[in-house]
Amino acid sequence: MRVPVLFIAGLGRSGSTLISRTVGAVHGFCSVGELFLLWEHGVRRNEMCGCGVRFLDCDFWRSVGKEAFGGWDNVDIDEVLELHNSIVRTRYVPLLILPQAVPSFQCKLKRYTEIMSSVYQAIRTVSGCDIVVDSSKTPAAAYMIRHVPDIDLRIVHLVRSSYGVCYSHTKIVRNPNYGNGFMRRQTPTRTAIEWMCLNLTLDALGFLGEPRMLLRYEDFIARPRTNLQRMITFAGEPMGTEELPFHGENHVQLPRSHSIAGNPMRNRTGLEPLAVDNAWRTELPQRTKRIITALTGMGLARYKYPPFDRNTACAR
Repeated sequence: MRVPVLFIAGLGRSGSTLISRTVGAVHGFCSVGELFLLWEHGVRRNEMCGCGVRFLDCDFWRSVGKEAFGGWDNVDIDEVLELHNSIVRTRYVPLLILPQAVPSFQCKLKRYTEIMSSVYQAIRTVSGCDIVVDSSKTPAAAYMIRHVPDIDLRIVHLVRSSYGVCYSHTKIVRNPNYGNGFMRRQTPTRTAIEWMCLNLTLDALGFLGEPRMLLRYEDFIARPRTNLQRMITFAGEPMGTEELPFHGENHVQLPRSHSIAGNPMRNRTGLEPLAVDNAWRTELPQRTKRIITALTGMGLARYKYPPFDRNTACAR
């Protein structure tokens, strides 16, 4: 049986954790976070699951491993990580478009995607859900998942204003799941370049015929019910707005999750406010804003974002 998969793609700090968890709160959907980090962060490092216990102690993931492989102990983790690291990398995107060009790569891809097919099938069986939500985000993961057997793939291309993303990457964010206790930081210039390259690479998926939905993070926050319903319909699951997990217009009710990796929000439950952080407008120097505009101007126009000297808050 084919497994429907809703894949959230986009640059880090674009709101993918919030959106994937919101979709995962809808009946029939199961959000598993950044599944492409399963092998390193889950099986090898035994890091915390979103439910608050170690991966190998989590009843959900223990059941997934048993369903897929008879237990995680039966997986040759060195082999799987070697396959993962030789496939799910940005540099290999051209080969992921045309794997038959290099037979040795095609052979590795076939082996790896067969393993991942077993994982997706097991997640659906254990969770009892209709649709698996994978927020692995990266272009390489998006191009790889196209080759996984027996899945019905739908890709949500999530975009956030380059100014907001660049500012977010400069902030100090505590995360106990990271080795040094903090999420990675980087310069606005580097983030702007990544923002442009990543989004254009994801745009190209449309030319390959993959079902793809563009979603601006700011639009989701401005009209959460409408845009969540769009995603549900896009995923092929009919549902009325009265069944959506919102409390009023500005909060979502988040249940416990079994998310792999990601930012600290994956561990939170209960009411979560829906708001766009526009602190970049006052916190980023004007010179930095001009650099971001120069580096991402084509993308800002492509995704209908105004330049920094106008209001880039939620479009209404």
